[in-house]
Amino acid sequence: MPHTLSRLKILRFYLNPVLLLLIPTLSLAYFPFTTEDAGTIGRTFGFELENNFTYFRYYDGTYHQDYIFQIAMGLAPNLDLAVFVPYSKFYDGEKTEGLNDVGFYIKHIPYQKRLRLGYLLQVNFDTGKEGIGYGRTTGNVNLIAETTHMGTTYGINLVYIKSGHVEELRDSYGATLGVFREYGNILSYGLELKVLTPEDREVNTLDTHALLGMVYHWKNRDIALGFHKTLTRHSSFVDYGLLAGIKLSF
Repeated sequence: MPHTLSRLKILRFYLNPVLLLLIPTLSLAYFPFTTEDAGTIGRTFGFELENNFTYFRYYDGTYHQDYIFQIAMGLAPNLDLAVFVPYSKFYDGEKTEGLNDVGFYIKHIPYQKRLRLGYLLQVNFDTGKEGIGYGRTTGNVNLIAETTHMGTTYGINLVYIKSGHVEELRDSYGATLGVFREYGNILSYGLELKVLTPEDREVNTLDTHALLGMVYHWKNRDIALGFHKTLTRHSSFVDYGLLAGIKLSF
């Protein structure tokens, strides 16, 4: 089902994130947010484990669920490597479930001043069950910019998704913008907007989303909740989504 999975990849984008990461100097953009932040684990051989759940209902009445396990390791103070394993369930009159496309990403933040700049490179391998995965190896790149002013963090990503070599799909590109704050050291919350060209070659409506999210921090644990809403309507687009996750850092 390449159309369904193209939507899945746009929304899951990380769930890195995806995508995601908490560092000693708190960085505010991570799951459930898809605007990739300029934070890294911050130390060599630091580890983070994530278990994330997403539920998305489409305008055509179908829906899907994702269970995503991710492990990330710090290769250097400004460089992370992560591997993620998603398991998906689709309901469109019949239930289809199985392993989705396993992948990895590298995030590098080489410039860390008042303005923080970096990039994320991700590869998704053709490991998904027939009818669930793309059927081909795909990838994406995020160019990351982030700054903090008066306690508010502003982040922007320029996004390019390479999937045009998959039948009926085209490469997708766009941007995400996130605004994040924290309450003390226990709660982070934010709002983000994402605008992407759809991967489906037959769809010409911009895929525009908004997401509200919050993350509760306790010792080395994070508990995340999010609500997603699509702002443009098309039968192949997601109507709304719910996201939840937990992360352990050590």
